[in-house]
Amino acid sequence: MNSAEKSFLCLALFLFALGGISRLGFFSEISPLESVFLPVNEVAVIDTINAIDTVVNELVADKEEVAKSVKHTREKKPKKKAPAFPLPINTASNEDLCFIKGVGPSLAQKIIDYREKNGNFRTAKDLEKVPGIGAKKRQAMEEFVRFD
Repeated sequence: MNSAEKSFLCLALFLFALGGISRLGFFSEISPLESVFLPVNEVAVIDTINAIDTVVNELVADKEEVAKSVKHTREKKPKKKAPAFPLPINTASNEDLCFIKGVGPSLAQKIIDYREKNGNFRTAKDLEKVPGIGAKKRQAMEEFVRFD
């Protein structure tokens, strides 16, 4: 018998024993079946229903307030529209450069910084002079950029 079977057996025995103890009446003076069939005061039932109704209405009102506040905080930002490719590398902004596969915000900033410091890119080989761009990345970027 493995550990899962032992655990299941222990749980089954525990529940069996608990059922036997509850039938003997150790937990309350009225057994669960007797409490179902006892006569109930109608006024008490109506008061209980009204109390439950009040609590439910309060919860629904709270839920609506929370939903309104969440709705206002979850406003979606408009998605950035991808620029037309091939992208002019010498005039592209940081956000536009980030649409190129393999170029993130930091590499885009490095491209812009290099362009401002050293002038426009003339060929694809010039991209390799930017720190972080090697031959493989340059080849991957070539189809997405143009040199004006």
